Amino acid sequence: MQKAIDAIFENGVFKPKKKVAIPERTKLKLIVLEEDNNESVLLARKQSNSLLSVAGIGASGLKDVSENPDKYL
Repeated sequence: MQKAIDAIFENGVFKPKKKVAIPERTKLKLIVLEEDNNESVLLARKQSNSLLSVAGIGASGLKDVSENPDKYL
């Protein structure tokens, strides 16, 4: 599962801005992106969102994806 959680780093701890539905003591891997209007950060977010939208296509049961990629992109 992948989630984007807005947080603030304070006193050595990442603090979510809103309550999150993750069980206590769950092990996570954090990828930290500074929140700003930097073009490279925005590009990385767009690319990540695009890849996530395509990632589930293999489990969709569609049989002609490789023959008709433009239909699905």
